[in-house]
Amino acid sequence: MINLLPVGRVISFVAVAYAAVSCLILWVIYDEATSFFNAITIATSGSIFLNLLLFIIFYMAWEKLWNKYPILNHLLFPNLNGKWEMLIHWEWEGKRGVSHARAVIKQSFLTLGMDVEAEDSDSQTLLAKPKRDSETGRAELYYVFLTTPKNKGSAGAQEPYKGTAILKLSLQDDGQLQGNYFTSRKTVGHYELTRISV
Repeated sequence: MINLLPVGRVISFVAVAYAAVSCLILWVIYDEATSFFNAITIATSGSIFLNLLLFIIFYMAWEKLWNKYPILNHLLFPNLNGKWEMLIHWEWEGKRGVSHARAVIKQSFLTLGMDVEAEDSDSQTLLAKPKRDSETGRAELYYVFLTTPKNKGSAGAQEPYKGTAILKLSLQDDGQLQGNYFTSRKTVGHYELTRISV
């Protein structure tokens, strides 16, 4: 989700906040009775506290903030954490079918990943990038993955292959993602994901 923010402005804001906190503490504390070294030590402690606060928000408390203020799902990006049922409509070498799979999406404020376990293969994330449509603001997930076939049959072992998909959040329900995909072995198809638990 950090990708959705103007990173340069966020870094500038944090740097200015650190400087402001340090200067404010120095201004309040420093007088004739307090040495400059003690004032600097206290100002540094204030900066460390600010750093700890940002760490807690970015790594631990962001999900609670999203639950408490659901508007953040619309302003920034929705919380996609959880387990998802997945239908994979596929087409490969003139054959078509539907596979059932389970996906687990793990999202933090800074990272996003999805693991998929299907009947015949497992997939892991190479890249997952949250995005908002520039015109409508609809949430999208650009997803690049590596699929490893399970090779259950007597036929020769199949090599792992890469694929990519653009998944869009449903307009009616934020517990549904869907989108088309294609792979390096020339498979094409459509994913439908429905969240089953958080």
